[in-house]
Amino acid sequence: MSEMTTSIVLYGEIDEFDTDKWIDFYNISKDLSKKLSFEPNYIGLDGEEFKSGKVLTVKRTEKRLLKSLANRKSLLSMSLYSLPEDFTQAAFDYNLYLGRDKNEDSHNQSKIILTIPTEVYRELNTPNIIATLKEFIQFKEGEIFELSRYETPLLYASRLNEIEYFETLKILSTF
Repeated sequence: MSEMTTSIVLYGEIDEFDTDKWIDFYNISKDLSKKLSFEPNYIGLDGEEFKSGKVLTVKRTEKRLLKSLANRKSLLSMSLYSLPEDFTQAAFDYNLYLGRDKNEDSHNQSKIILTIPTEVYRELNTPNIIATLKEFIQFKEGEIFELSRYETPLLYASRLNEIEYFETLKILSTF
């Protein structure tokens, strides 16, 4: 597994109560993961009916998730992972991470982030991926960056630390 990852992050607004968008995001995320040859096998959820903060297997969670959304329960975040069988920490061991996060923090925007190994990113049709992800956020700005998985790309994308904190960060583009 490559240490270097590339992430596409989109910032803007997300409606936590638009359950149809959450369902569509879930389905498109699974499809995208499979197209990139990564099996989406774990999911992290935060919302009205999901509070554990733990990653759960997609197999055991999908029915409950879809029922919750069909019942119009709000969702604040969804993170889909492709994790190897022998993973120890989801935050570092994933092959693919795709998350949609409604941020309630006033100085931090909501975001969608896709993080994959850099060698896989090089094969992507980036404009198509960005266009697809834009369907799930009221887009304001975006960025593509490369960062070691051990420096936690999600932490950088969340803008919690100053840019100087990230030793391996390379910003590839902003849009």
